[in-house]
Amino acid sequence: MGLLKLHIGCASKRLDGYINIDSRQTNATDHVCDAAAITFVSAGSVSEIYSRHMLEHLDPNDAMTTLKHWHDLLAPSGILNVVVPDITFHAQQILGLVQSSMGDQTLHAMAGFWGWRDETRGGSKEDAHRWGYTETSLVRLLTELGFTDVQRVLEGVDSEPWHLNLMARRQSSPHVN
Repeated sequence: MGLLKLHIGCASKRLDGYINIDSRQTNATDHVCDAAAITFVSAGSVSEIYSRHMLEHLDPNDAMTTLKHWHDLLAPSGILNVVVPDITFHAQQILGLVQSSMGDQTLHAMAGFWGWRDETRGGSKEDAHRWGYTETSLVRLLTELGFTDVQRVLEGVDSEPWHLNLMARRQSSPHVN
């Protein structure tokens, strides 16, 4: 068996070719577990981790623990693709300095900060955001945890300015703390 690809925080969106993981069982979930406690795969056995709009649901210390765990799961040169709300964009949006294509600008900005809690959109009070990231803060965190080549994705899926979409690599040689 070759290296694995993980889709962490899949909710109800299944990605083909990935093991789809969430903390809740959905029609898309292959494994239910905590994002910081993925024990059914071994360290260094993952070529790619994709996580879209999950990290902001964790407290900052839990997010750091989770990212450390993901770093350990990745094989040398393995890729992390993490997407979170761009808090800088949403701060500018709430001030009326930028707009998205999402309709109600205030509602979209508030959702960027605190999460979509509207049940008609699939949210609930459990879907609250517990932290936010700027490009600078998330790049710094990933770099401190041993990720390299951290770059913002500016084209393709989730490249709209309200998405902070970063790609990073686990360094080729083992990280020394």
